[in-house]
Amino acid sequence: MSMLPLPATGTPGQPGWMELLWSGCEMLDAEKTRPVPAGLGLYLLRDAGSQEICYIGQSGNCAQRLLDHAKKSWDGKEVQFSFHGIDKTVLPHQLKEWENDLMGNYFEHYRKAPEYQFRNSR
Repeated sequence: MSMLPLPATGTPGQPGWMELLWSGCEMLDAEKTRPVPAGLGLYLLRDAGSQEICYIGQSGNCAQRLLDHAKKSWDGKEVQFSFHGIDKTVLPHQLKEWENDLMGNYFEHYRKAPEYQFRNSR
């Protein structure tokens, strides 16, 4: 992965979106987040029913951040996650830029932000 903006390729949430290697979808719970690496990563949360992405995120500790998300109520929805681990050192602002690239491409496709992107879901 280069330090350049992510290339705007594919459809949000699909394998290879933005030329990243996304994991398969798993239910967002403590057990399923256990194998997620504790390092840098980008992740997607989706409504298990509609399969619509409801949140796009990044973290320096992807496993812990997903575990934190698993503790939220999500308005009673069942939520799934997928992630892309980053196995090299990047600056914190670069990780945020990639998250913004993902959100921008999502908006380009759907003309809206993911449902929980800018609100508290507790």
